[in-house]
Amino acid sequence: MAIGAIEMQGQILRTQDYSTIKAQEDSREDVAQANIQTSRHTEEVRQFNRVSDTQQSNRGGNESDASDQGSNQYTGDGGARRREAREARERDGKVLLKAVEHIDISG
Repeated sequence: MAIGAIEMQGQILRTQDYSTIKAQEDSREDVAQANIQTSRHTEEVRQFNRVSDTQQSNRGGNESDASDQGSNQYTGDGGARRREAREARERDGKVLLKAVEHIDISG
């Protein structure tokens, strides 16, 4: 039994889908290259802001957040002025009555 030639006729439906897929496949390399460039730029910015060499660290430097103080110095007086003011108030001998607040809850 011999098989003869088969003729097929048909149409490719939805050619818009095929053209969209073809355009996406054609632009895939461009998109990949743009992604590589973006990630490389991000990595460069991240590397720029990070100390990657121990010689670049400022561990031995004397930079403090205070404007003129450093080396573990404190500019305050340890609360001496507050203690003096409190002791002066206590020596007056005056008793001050604070305002009395009354809340009336009547149902």
